[in-house]
Amino acid sequence: MRTADATRATKETKIELHLNLDEGSEISIDTGVPFFDHMLEALSKHGDIGIRLLVQGDGNTHHTVEDVGITLGMAIKDSLGNKSGIKRFGNASIPMDDSLAMVALDISGRSYVVFNATVTSSVGGMDASLVKHFLESLASNAMITIHVSACGTNDHHTIEAIFKALGVALQDALQPKKGIRSTKGVL
Repeated sequence: MRTADATRATKETKIELHLNLDEGSEISIDTGVPFFDHMLEALSKHGDIGIRLLVQGDGNTHHTVEDVGITLGMAIKDSLGNKSGIKRFGNASIPMDDSLAMVALDISGRSYVVFNATVTSSVGGMDASLVKHFLESLASNAMITIHVSACGTNDHHTIEAIFKALGVALQDALQPKKGIRSTKGVL
């Protein structure tokens, strides 16, 4: 089983996370930011990834979103070890009403984010700019490359489509393949 436990304690947040990349039946998320909880639940459900997450934050949504991205990224990296036996690349195109999100990722050992999306407003008390910041924090700690392209007229739908597509693309990249999929022999 590819699982990991991660904690992060700063002056701004205290986070406890259990991650199970192979079994998505356990989803228990409480960040103190209901809209962010909803997005993480969408990622978990559509990626078939188990997440048990509890955050005690200082009330600043930016701190919570950033630190959850860091902690989730650390757990993904830890759960994959040397990344042997995974497909490595994953992608998904997910529509939600007026919105369409496309996510492609590479569990490469290199961190990079390209974010082309039309989200500009605050949704449920969460500033839309935090979506990109979450992805950057996640990618830099998981050591993965993430490309996002999304559009829509309703920011809630667009952000939700991004999180769903991220979950599906991640599950795609985690599919079993023999060996290490790299011409260098390591990831």
